[in-house]
Parts: sequence; C-alpha cells; structure tokens
Amino acid sequence: MKKQLLFFFLLLGFSGFAQSNMIFKDRNYFEAQNEAKEKNKPLVVMFYANWCEHCKKMKSSVLVDTDVVLFYGSNYITVAVDAESEAGNALKNKFNKLFKVRSYPTFAFLSNKEVYLGGFSGEMKKESFLEEGNKLLQNDNQYETLKAVFNAEPSNADKCLKFITAVRKAGFDATEVTQKYLATQAKENLFTELNWRVMANGINTIEAPEFQFILDHQTEFGKAASPSRVEKKILFMVQDNLRAYVDASDTLNYNKRRPYAEKIHLRKTDSMLFKYDTQIYANTQDWKKYVAVTQAKTDEFAAKDSNQLVEIASVYLNYIKDPIALEKAINWIQKAIEISENAEKHLVAAKLYLKVKNKAKALEEAEKAKKWSANMGWSTSESDKIIQEIKATK
Repeated sequence: MKKQLLFFFLLLGFSGFAQSNMIFKDRNYFEAQNEAKEKNKPLVVMFYANWCEHCKKMKSSVLVDTDVVLFYGSNYITVAVDAESEAGNALKNKFNKLFKVRSYPTFAFLSNKEVYLGGFSGEMKKESFLEEGNKLLQNDNQYETLKAVFNAEPSNADKCLKFITAVRKAGFDATEVTQKYLATQAKENLFTELNWRVMANGINTIEAPEFQFILDHQTEFGKAASPSRVEKKILFMVQDNLRAYVDASDTLNYNKRRPYAEKIHLRKTDSMLFKYDTQIYANTQDWKKYVAVTQAKTDEFAAKDSNQLVEIASVYLNYIKDPIALEKAINWIQKAIEISENAEKHLVAAKLYLKVKNKAKALEEAEKAKKWSANMGWSTSESDKIIQEIKATK
C-alpha cells in the first residue's frame, strides 16, 4: 500500500512538474533571446495561431510531456508567439529571409546570435519532436552546415537531398538548389531512384524547365522509381502551384501558372483544373467564364460526381439567367438524382424548373422532395413552401 501511494505521489509530482514548467509559453521574444545569450543556449520559437487545432493538440499533449519538458528545458530556451498578433507579424517579417512561416505550428530553431539552425512545421508526435530537437543540437544537421557541405560538392546527390530537405523545412523553394546539382549531371544519368528523389523533392515550380523534363520522361523516371510516384508528383505540382491562388481568388497569378498545368494533358490534372476553374470563377463571380467552363466540361469531368453536379446546378439556380444554360443545369441535377436520390436534389430541380417557368415539372419535383422527406421522418416545411410558391405562380 505504501509503495502504491509513493508511486501515486511521484506520478502526481511529475505531472505537476510538466504542467508548471510547460515549455513554449507566450513571452516576449527579445527577453527569451537575452536569456539564450546569458545561458549560452540556442532558442526555439513556436509560431502558432489561436484557431489552429494542431497547435492546440501539441500544447495540450506533446509540449507538456515530462520527457519533452526536460529535454527542451535543458537544451533550449523556448518561446511561443501568436503568429497573427502584431508582435507575431513583426517577428515573421524580422526573420523573413531566414525562414518562412507558411503553416501552423512552425518551430524555428535559432542560435543565441539569431543564426537559423533549422525548423519544421506541422503537428508532431512526442518521439519525432524529441528526435528533431536532438538532431538540431548537432552541427552536422544544422542549416548553414548543410548548405556549406552541399556547395562544396554540388554533384553529390545525398548532400543535395539533405540540403533540399532543410530548405523546404525553412519554407523556401528548393528549385535553384536542385538546378545547381542537375547542372553537374549528364541527362542520360538522371534516371535513377536517388536522382528521382532529388527532382521530386527539389523541383517545386511548375514553370521550371526541369518539371517539363519530368513530364517528357515519365516512362524513364517511372522505371527508376515507380509510375505511381511520378504521377503523384505531377498531381502534387499542379495542386501546390495553383490551389493557394484559387483559395485567395488571385486570378492574376492563377492565370499565369494555369497554362503550364494545362499542357500536362493527363485526365487527372485536367479534372483538377476543371474544379479549380469553377471554384475561382465562382469566388470572383465571373459568371460568363463559369458558364463557359461548366458548359464545356461538366459532362466530361463531373458526370459521375453527384456532389459536384449539385454544386454546379445550385450555382446556376442562384446566379445564371440564360434559359438554355439553365436547361443544361436541369440535366445535371437529374443526373445527380439518378446517382443518389435525396430531398435536397429534388428541391434544387424544382427551383430550376420554376426558374425556366416549367410549373408542371417544378411541382412534380417538389412533391418528390416532400415524399422523400416524409419517408425519412424529416420536416417537409421547405418542400411545402416551394409547392405553395409554385401553385401561386401565374
């Protein structure tokens, strides 16, 4: 019994130690830097956002783990910064040339003289977090060392790959590093698994000539690595180079890079472009282009995607007036109903028919929506409302 009580209190003590000594507390960065100088330790800055679930999970689990607290508390000075606060934005700007904060959480490791040692982004498990922290204590794994080692022997694929990894973890494009290595290699010698890894990790700009080289030699790289890995890289390139512009409704940069993706001529990339086109034209309310692309390509790329058909038909219902275009939208919603029926789809169909003044078909679809809802035990109020509207329409 005494041993059990002792174990309990020891466990409680360790838990209290972890909680009371939680690392990566919010504090003034410059105070942390001064402490790092005084104690002659490197420091680690955690950039987080209050809305970031990955940040919250790490703060509540990994960062209060006893082993993590002891290791980082012994070897580093730590500080957490709200990356979207005034102080956080100022700090991101201060270090903009050393590393980029592109996602949350981002952990940046710095010497007490503010030399960038390395870093990484994203949620990590305890073991990986400890491993990364331990690696960056060693000079051979630090950014400037990896850079110097590569520049001393730019023809070495292994050294190039290690530096590429460090560059990407710092949030930068590694295309120039990769190009420097490739300039030392004969083209006929590039089709190896190691060289594929260099190119797959290092070429991240869709307009780079090296990416076109990958496209032109998919078969050769497929034999060196695998066809699926080559295809995965191509799809990732399209997504990585275009998605951010779509989300930001940045038509200028989207239209600059889109032609490079269009020239790939793979069904999967063409399908991706179709989704991106519809999204960015809807975001910017460019309904003329939205209609043009959906009229030309919906049957090819969305005919079996019920959700996308409903989404497109709903956009036509809310924003498009052309009767011929609306008839096309009616065909798409009917295809969606054929794939899988529900009340929502019948309601969209009813509203589209009403919009083109086909009261009979509108009433038929509204009645189907009501019946479907009733059979499921759901409210029929929306269906009833549409039915009343149809009957009141002259």
